[in-house]
Amino acid sequence: MIVLGLDTTGAHCSACLVKDDQVLGHISEKIGRGHAERLAPMVAELFEKTGVSTADVDRLAVCTGPGSFTGLRVALSFAKGFALPRNVPIIGLNALAVTYLMNAPVSRPCVVYQDVKRGQIMIQTFAPDAPLPKAIPELGTLEAMKADAEVSGAVLGEADFVDVTVMARAAITLNPTDFPPDPLYARPPDAKLPGGRAPQLA
Repeated sequence: MIVLGLDTTGAHCSACLVKDDQVLGHISEKIGRGHAERLAPMVAELFEKTGVSTADVDRLAVCTGPGSFTGLRVALSFAKGFALPRNVPIIGLNALAVTYLMNAPVSRPCVVYQDVKRGQIMIQTFAPDAPLPKAIPELGTLEAMKADAEVSGAVLGEADFVDVTVMARAAITLNPTDFPPDPLYARPPDAKLPGGRAPQLA
């Protein structure tokens, strides 16, 4: 199975092609901004370098967030545009789950968090030898999370970089119904439409 992995949720713009457990190609650039302009050429470069055809892709893996309202939608929109005419399934994984997979296996419960500003973090707990949780990560504070982890004895991990090769390999065995490519926002956008209406997040 060949998987195309994509991430634009943070400062990096990343893409990879994975066949089973083998990384065929991988590009990751810390660009800060400009993901929308860079992602498509990056993917085209991957196909050219690896000799893989777009028709060879069996599924996509995309990081769903958390991230900026604009940034995380770049990879999500690209993935949906790529997959729809080819009828290819998409696996959506958040950055907390990918961080956990990057450090697995662990012998104790693991709490992964990401700073989402305004004094808040997003938190998700992972249990050893258990399936990845399907629930959406929760908002909380760093102080409360550390206090809870001290009581439970959980290992703490911070999500600060998404390894798309890890994400793509994990996507091979996951059910697309359980992990849809839905954007994960820390909070609704501050911008309002005329009349005070909030933009649709889906």
